[in-house]
Amino acid sequence: DDAIKKLEDAVAANPKHGMAWSSLGNLYKGKQDIPKAVKAYEMATAVIKKDKNLWENLGMAYYRNKQLDQALGALKTAAEIDPKDAQIRSNLGTVKRQKGDAAGAIADLEMAVKLKPTDGGYFNNLGVAYRHAKRNDDAVKAFQKAVELAPNDPGFHFNLATVYRRKEMFEEAAGEYEKSVGLDPGNADAWFDLGFVHKQLRNNDKAIAAFQKY
Repeated sequence: DDAIKKLEDAVAANPKHGMAWSSLGNLYKGKQDIPKAVKAYEMATAVIKKDKNLWENLGMAYYRNKQLDQALGALKTAAEIDPKDAQIRSNLGTVKRQKGDAAGAIADLEMAVKLKPTDGGYFNNLGVAYRHAKRNDDAVKAFQKAVELAPNDPGFHFNLATVYRRKEMFEEAAGEYEKSVGLDPGNADAWFDLGFVHKQLRNNDKAIAAFQKY
């Protein structure tokens, strides 16, 4: 709060102090005041026009503020500044997916995993895009890679299990749901889905236990 007050004084004295606006954006974001973060990043990018991280921060602030069109524009600018930044590509793909541009989302997310093939999060995001495009076989491969790279992430196991369930691979789905709830026992959706797949497998005692946990 003290830092915000000092930076607000700084931009009041000099409205073109781009780095002060950028720092304010980061602090507002940290306090979950996203509308103020958006305004601060907008003021910063009006002064500092070639900073990819600043444009990415603005894009993701727009995204959190449910301004998808503006998010897309800001992230595209960030990608133009540095076309080979994996994080920017992944974020751009996520926004495109939510905008309904499945092909564009997949292209950016495939680029992200190509640029940084050691990041499980990028493979997970790619898997989500494949799943939305009903490319379930490709989704399985992406989620499997995500789990391989980050075996302790319960969300990655959950996403892989969900695609297995869609493909009616119930044994495989049960195994992944078990790993997911083992890592995150508070995920009610995972317990419900685990109960469902055990029901399909006629493991009635296990199904009852999972549904009771749900």
